[in-house]
Amino acid sequence: MVDQGIDELVHDPDIKTRAAELYYGLVDADVIFYFSDIAIQAEAMGAKVTYSRTGMPAVSSPPEAVNVPRASDVSRMRANAQVVSSLAVSFPERFRAALIYGPFTVAGQVVGEETLMRETTSRPQEAEKILEQSFECARSYADLLIEAGANLVWVSDPLAALIAPEDFQKFAGSYLRRLFEHYSGLPGILHICGDTSSIISHMASTGVTGISFDNCMNLLGIEDYVPEDTLIIGNLDPVEVVSQGDPAGIAASTRDLAAVMGIKNNFALSTGCAVPPSAPVENVQSFMHAGRKALEELGPFSSHLAKLQQAVYQGLTQETQQLVQEAGNAGIPALTTIRSGLTRAVRKASACYEAGRCHLPSLLLKVDAFYKGFNMLENHDQQSNGSQPLVLLGTVKGDTHDIGKNLVRIFVQTNGYDVLDLGVNVSAQEFLDAFLADGPVLIGLSAFTSSSKNQLQQIIKTFRDSGYTEIPIIVGGAAVNAEVARRAGADGYGRDAVRAVELANRLVAKSLAKA
Repeated sequence: MVDQGIDELVHDPDIKTRAAELYYGLVDADVIFYFSDIAIQAEAMGAKVTYSRTGMPAVSSPPEAVNVPRASDVSRMRANAQVVSSLAVSFPERFRAALIYGPFTVAGQVVGEETLMRETTSRPQEAEKILEQSFECARSYADLLIEAGANLVWVSDPLAALIAPEDFQKFAGSYLRRLFEHYSGLPGILHICGDTSSIISHMASTGVTGISFDNCMNLLGIEDYVPEDTLIIGNLDPVEVVSQGDPAGIAASTRDLAAVMGIKNNFALSTGCAVPPSAPVENVQSFMHAGRKALEELGPFSSHLAKLQQAVYQGLTQETQQLVQEAGNAGIPALTTIRSGLTRAVRKASACYEAGRCHLPSLLLKVDAFYKGFNMLENHDQQSNGSQPLVLLGTVKGDTHDIGKNLVRIFVQTNGYDVLDLGVNVSAQEFLDAFLADGPVLIGLSAFTSSSKNQLQQIIKTFRDSGYTEIPIIVGGAAVNAEVARRAGADGYGRDAVRAVELANRLVAKSLAKA
């Protein structure tokens, strides 16, 4: 948005204001941020910080003596307050974030992350002393920003993800709660980077309005742990999808996330963390436009679809069929019923299965309910019209087991692929004939018995000897492990249905990129 480097941007409120006004004039976000950095509070407490044109400010050495200044006496904090004040005039109808870093993260910046981690165990009183000083700095800074016109408190505390769950409340949660209580009249959002599955209840207990989840989190797997009155915010990948993707791919990923999470009343669509400054603005616009449109279209149907997905998730076949019928009577498009009702439930089940909270007997009942509803929709075969990538699946010759293969099929289908399932006892030639006839982008082989696993190498060799070296072939089943897959010449091993889908996504993306 501006020509100046980061080293100038972080100090000059006029440049920073101009950059924000230009950006948010093009990007219609509900919450606007000024450009900031993780080192600002540590620097105010005495740490030495280095600057560069292209890199973010970083702490180079700890302070000789820690101090807790008034934010109004710190030049960079005053500059950010000036930016907020200008943005309040330029964007009076939007939320303007007071972006501050949590006490635990700032304390780690001040004394060193490893030092702080050790002190939480070896010298907890010293840790609490620096945490209290970091809290006072954060509160003073937030006060200054709110006085300038910020009307939402956004606290990012990435280092807190590394605390043992049993210690989170003492060394992070209690300070965060005090911050949010101090600004109880304003919306408060908490973001902690990484996998925060084990501390969701602690995060919610800080009194936040919403929790922003990193893109590594599967929202379906954790949604039940977030209170209904707390926003689930997230969580499109800001780097690989938004920054490095193309507008069409970004729109597709955004629509998928909206279709899955948009039926939740407490969901707010966002990226999983900050979008890199280098991200093309047209990419961000694609995300915003696709997300708003998808959520708007889903809104009138969300209540009914929420009931449907719950029936499927509970394995209630008759209730699922009744709700599918009612969805049709209510004019809900068949594809919407599939994606945001039926498919959502199975994808949630897969997330819980991966986390060990859902087991095979329950999973099979959910899949049964899914199919009962899925087969009622006369037009369900039109959901892709052949436009989705095709995956070829089958259990190898000599093996008639199909439970694992069927689970892979349903998870692959519900993740945006068409599937040609050859069934069980499938020979190498039958796999090759189907490949030549239908042109799949990936082949999945299942072997349940020890004797049948020997077929894997023969089938893969048939493809390679026939000159088809580029088609990805993955293997799985009770008789297979990573070493068996390697010896057979497979491109990957899917330990279970969830891993098979993740592997398929990676291999297909890599294969299509080469095409």
